[in-house]
Amino acid sequence: MKLRTLCMAMLCLFYLCACKTDPLAKLPNFSFRLSDSTTIINSKEIPTDKPIILISFEADCTGCQQMTDSLLQNINAVKDVRFYFLSMESFDKVRLFRDYYHLDQYPNIIVGQDYQRIAAYHYKVRGTPYIALYNSNKDLVGIYAGKPNIKNLIASIKDLN
Repeated sequence: MKLRTLCMAMLCLFYLCACKTDPLAKLPNFSFRLSDSTTIINSKEIPTDKPIILISFEADCTGCQQMTDSLLQNINAVKDVRFYFLSMESFDKVRLFRDYYHLDQYPNIIVGQDYQRIAAYHYKVRGTPYIALYNSNKDLVGIYAGKPNIKNLIASIKDLN
């Protein structure tokens, strides 16, 4: 009987060790360059006191532009969230987007270059905008691929708090 119990315990232990967690479940470890083109931030440095929204964008993407317009019109509803607008494009385009929308005027919005291409490799992004929502523990809560319904996005963001 003890041998059987021991075998079952070992089998369960091997099973638990073999289980892999979903690689998307947590905020990945990656670095991005701020739009000043020199400062590099690692995702480990992102504070955990507020929910985190990663937005993969392209400056000339109509859906990205419309989503940003709508988001900024509702910014007071989501002021307790950290937004990271990250693009794989050149700094000229990243800065153009930042300056056009005056994103540097919002304390909860950071704009940068995804020079490691985390969006392409980790999230398998095939189009923009691509939005990943994380709670304050850096656990993935939701993903929006493509231009979101802004009311649904705002509701999802509010649910993070």
